[in-house]
Amino acid sequence: MTTLLQVKDLHVQFPAAGSGLFDLRQRKVSAVNGASLELKAGETLGLVGESGCGKSTLARAILHLNETAGGQILFDGIDMAHGSKADIARLRHETAMIFQDPYTALNPRQSIGQILAEVLRVQRKVPAQQVEARVAELLNLVGLRPELADRKPRSLSGGQCQRVGIARALAIEPRLIVADECVAALDVSIQGQIINLLLELRERMDLALLFITHDLTVVRRLCDRVAVMYLGRIVEEGPVRDVFDSPRHPYTAALIQSIADIDPARRLPEQPLPGEPPSPLHLPSGCAFHPRCRHALPVCRETSPPTHSLGARRYTCVHPEPLY
Repeated sequence: MTTLLQVKDLHVQFPAAGSGLFDLRQRKVSAVNGASLELKAGETLGLVGESGCGKSTLARAILHLNETAGGQILFDGIDMAHGSKADIARLRHETAMIFQDPYTALNPRQSIGQILAEVLRVQRKVPAQQVEARVAELLNLVGLRPELADRKPRSLSGGQCQRVGIARALAIEPRLIVADECVAALDVSIQGQIINLLLELRERMDLALLFITHDLTVVRRLCDRVAVMYLGRIVEEGPVRDVFDSPRHPYTAALIQSIADIDPARRLPEQPLPGEPPSPLHLPSGCAFHPRCRHALPVCRETSPPTHSLGARRYTCVHPEPLY
């Protein structure tokens, strides 16, 4: 498979209000702090981490919805972080996003047919006389009846609205879809249906999918590879099975140990992940994870950890061998 997306040492910052009037323009929040990842055509990459670690900000930067402060975003080899208007226009025609809340993501004043037809007209995907037929085709593609085109979002269930959101993304005929917590607001049974739908569409349409979530059970079911994010950095990346079976970074191991299990005989982790992530305004020196890491060494407080490569895996830790 060819590489479709490469993110290299990406930085995204936002201004933060300071303690005084004159601090307003001086202080910056580092939402993404040197993140790097790679996604191949037709592949699904899960991006996981605690709330506030920068997952959604990274995704929006990839789609050129957030400005970047440094680094590269290579889409088909073209750096979109510094791309021309023509480059960004091409990115808009080849990428789409599925949002978390299926209700607020859809215009309540429009019918389902109008929502999908608007995308088709703006993107000029089909002639005007074929828009209605294409709307029906998109609804069929995501498992909805074409007659639902006349209904408003408020008359549909959450699962149906999310299928409409997926149909809207597919209307662009994208090569890359970014799904930002797109099943988090749905019931568990509906989550399974949406995940199965995404799996089917990926195979049928050869889509690349960046799937953002905090639910590792979903990643294990849906994704080919996983990238683990902590305080704006990717601390481990690799094939899902390898990372889940043998995590190399202490943070990855802690996340995997916390996965819920319905087996009452399974013991809970004896030492759950301690503390809370530090404030992005006051990032720790050295390894950002060292204040919460039981395996931290004195060097972890002083210098950034090295990056190790092991086949298709990459991780940043002072310990080259697994500790688990």
